[in-house]
Amino acid sequence: MDTASLTTFLSVAEQSSFTKAANDLRVAQPTVTARIKKLERDLACDLFNRTGALIRLTTAGQRFRRYAHKIVKLSRLAEETVLAGTTPGDALTVGADSGLTSYRLVPIVEYLYRRHPELALEILPLEEDPWSRIGDSDVDCAFFIDVCGSSPKADSTLLCPEPLVVVAGQDGPLGPEPVPTLRLARQPLLCAHRGSGYQRLFERTLEGAGDTRVRALSFGSIDAVKRALTAGLGISLLPRLSVATELAEGRLVEVPWTAPFQVFTQMAWHREIRTDPRFSVLLDAAARATAEQVADAGTRPARRSAL
Repeated sequence: MDTASLTTFLSVAEQSSFTKAANDLRVAQPTVTARIKKLERDLACDLFNRTGALIRLTTAGQRFRRYAHKIVKLSRLAEETVLAGTTPGDALTVGADSGLTSYRLVPIVEYLYRRHPELALEILPLEEDPWSRIGDSDVDCAFFIDVCGSSPKADSTLLCPEPLVVVAGQDGPLGPEPVPTLRLARQPLLCAHRGSGYQRLFERTLEGAGDTRVRALSFGSIDAVKRALTAGLGISLLPRLSVATELAEGRLVEVPWTAPFQVFTQMAWHREIRTDPRFSVLLDAAARATAEQVADAGTRPARRSAL
């Protein structure tokens, strides 16, 4: 396996498109197609499901992506080390739940940038179980939302409770009265990623109430979910922080339902990285920036939409 093919595979996986990957890599689309076909022949399995223009990783492709990341990263590190003649300052690889990247992680990165501009980070989307990503050494550490958990391969810390809210468009069908879970289970369900911890818990709760399998439409990002909600396509369970502006301005409405579980914004990491001074800086920044953000949210007056 050459790194060009692996880099192509990772680009297609990220872009969900052969055409976009070709543009990103500045190669012809037939080159992208040929590299992926060669990888699939070498591995004797399909890496992507192709349904028209829709490109999605197969289960085998999801497993392979973890190792592709590691191989490409080690290859680049080896090349940089040889060319420079010294050990480069490698970036910390950080996985982040899509519900946190814009709303919790950006303040942490800003905190680091102002105080430690020399610290390099590579932020990757986290669309599945964070413990497995850390266990497979795909990421050095991860930020995610879930109930309290643990792993024999990683350490973790709770940064703050993360309030969740069920939201719908302005003309949602549920009204202002408390909504039974069974009724909620009958609504079209939208989400950013079905692999996120709170989404799995939500679907399990709805399935338990309705004794039926819940089907959710995944959009890949919270911003896309909010646009779909505004268009009246369904309901969604999201971190309250991520929809605070839309709720205050009246573009989305809160569905009166209380989740029977509590989740937290958490940070987990490889035990081997605990002695890395760069990680110590990141851990301290995460704790301080999150505490400042929570304190600021508690003292900021609520915004109201114009009547």
